[in-house]
Amino acid sequence: MDATISATIPQRKIISNGMIAMVFFIAAEAMFFAGLISAYIVNRSVADAMPVIQQPRLPIEITAINSLILILSFVTLFLFSKKYKTESKSFFLLYITIIFGAVFIGVQGIEWVNLLHFGFSTSSSIYGAFFYTIIGAHAVHVIAGLIILLYLSLSLKKDKSLESVKNKIAICSLYWYFVVSVWPILYVLVYLT
Repeated sequence: MDATISATIPQRKIISNGMIAMVFFIAAEAMFFAGLISAYIVNRSVADAMPVIQQPRLPIEITAINSLILILSFVTLFLFSKKYKTESKSFFLLYITIIFGAVFIGVQGIEWVNLLHFGFSTSSSIYGAFFYTIIGAHAVHVIAGLIILLYLSLSLKKDKSLESVKNKIAICSLYWYFVVSVWPILYVLVYLT
């Protein structure tokens, strides 16, 4: 009598479905920003003067400092993700990342209010329309990133599975890294050129 025993060995996924979804989402968002940037470049090349001479100058110095704050949030989140593997209660760096992101949005908001007060709006020029569209789209992404990071901080306190926690950190961090990485391109393109 021959008896065959078959056993199924569970396969561990190399990349989670959440990570694959985030990669596709970021690819779509990269195309979105590429479209905005290319439209800006094309319109800038045919415009007489961008920015318009009568318009107020953009606050380059304050935005440069604000950019450093956003880049520091990249570093603090990276350090959090590395430190969490050894010290599961190292939430301080995650909270600092969230604070840096909130400060970035706050400074951007103050900048917008001041520019609007000086008459720089979407209807004042094509440059104003592109400025608010591109920088506004980035601000929406930063706010979404802050919501994701807040979700991460709440879910890490509840989740006990180390593999699930590492996966959540990787997925949420990937989005934040994308948002931070787009900003220097936008800063140089819109503020400095």
